[in-house]
Amino acid sequence: MAEYDVVVVGGGPAGLAATLYALQAQLQVALVAPGLGGKASYSFQLRGLPAVESVWGIELVQQFEAHIEAKLKTFIPQTAKYVTHYKDGGFQITLADTSLISARALIVCTGAQPQCLYVRGEKKFQGRGVSFSAVSHAQFFRGRNVAVVGGKRALGVVPKLAALANHVYFVVAQKRDLDGSHLAEKVLHNPKVHVFRDWEVQGISGDEFVTGLDLVAVNGTTRTLAVEGVFIEFGLLPNNEFVRDLVAFDEDGHIIVNHRCATSLPGLFAAGDVTNVYSEQVPVAIGEGVKAALSAWSYLA
Repeated sequence: MAEYDVVVVGGGPAGLAATLYALQAQLQVALVAPGLGGKASYSFQLRGLPAVESVWGIELVQQFEAHIEAKLKTFIPQTAKYVTHYKDGGFQITLADTSLISARALIVCTGAQPQCLYVRGEKKFQGRGVSFSAVSHAQFFRGRNVAVVGGKRALGVVPKLAALANHVYFVVAQKRDLDGSHLAEKVLHNPKVHVFRDWEVQGISGDEFVTGLDLVAVNGTTRTLAVEGVFIEFGLLPNNEFVRDLVAFDEDGHIIVNHRCATSLPGLFAAGDVTNVYSEQVPVAIGEGVKAALSAWSYLA
């Protein structure tokens, strides 16, 4: 079984940054990931606007990737299935092909996946009007009509979009998501926001780009909202399964880390959207990855 000082799991911005800095610390490093770059490269386009690389920091990610490809001796293009913690410290990582590697310290940078609606047109129009991140794409909708689908998480998104968009249609997942909060009252009284309760999304329609959101009411009434964008804001699902029994999580399943990216288990660090400090932004993930590597270095020293 191959042994390393540090094993980094995840090849997105946080994982690449952690790997690079661990290499610079002259540690024996292995990177476990199906591929490099993660979701950093994601173009977005609307009618009348050219396709743009909507993720800031992609050039830095590409530089990290090139450096790691040139310098890293052990890149394992697999996923980690589960991790065993040794009683005297250290970790055994079981890979997808059942092979084993061990590490004195482990850095988890496996990211998260958006929660989807799984309706017609959602996948087809992703990047051409459909977005899972208002943080990344709200800027493109100045003066346009948009729809937001979601629950409590979406409450923070709607006012931000209303400040830019011409009109915002808010399709509420559950009526109780609007109960009792100051933010909910702010959304309900915003003149640029129209709230739909007791409606469900049937599909997303369009030509080359999104042109409408198809709804059905509880009484069977159907309606199509004329919009150029649909923000699906149900939050992210952290890729945490392989360490589920080892570390503490918050209520949404994100790995809880402190200011040094340390988890509740000594020697196990985490960075990026898989943690409770996720922000869906590449520069933040890079910084957290660097911090995790430096913390692991200090731990090993």
